[in-house]
Amino acid sequence: MKGIHLAALTAALIATSSSLAGTYEWTDGWGMGVTEYSVDDGNNNSLVIACPGDESQSLSANASIAGKEYYSGYDLGFDVIVDGENYTNPFYTECNFCRAQFDVFWKALRNANHLKLTADGQTVNLPTRNLKELLLPLGAPENSCRSTW
Repeated sequence: MKGIHLAALTAALIATSSSLAGTYEWTDGWGMGVTEYSVDDGNNNSLVIACPGDESQSLSANASIAGKEYYSGYDLGFDVIVDGENYTNPFYTECNFCRAQFDVFWKALRNANHLKLTADGQTVNLPTRNLKELLLPLGAPENSCRSTW
């Protein structure tokens, strides 16, 4: 039931976040108990990471790739390529292996020079401007981004 509520909340945030996403740079915002990190490339390709303040909930992410929406809450989701390294649906953290992968991915994402999203044969580039300044380490007390496991 918790997962359904989180999915509904994430969907609502995504519906409103397209106007909040930072064009060509990463931005952050907070609303309804959720911290969001977002970026878009000005061509309707975007990534939004939602980190609930409620410690019983885990982060999720939504991507718009070539006009199609993807959600991390499903096994297929979307992939993220950081500096040439592919991470398969890294925001899906519903298993121990997924959690271990997420920890490695988050560190790489925070230090990314080149960022791409890919799904269904489509790959898009996203900006990394402000990324290092906004995303906090996983262990930081101010960081509400956490995995399920």
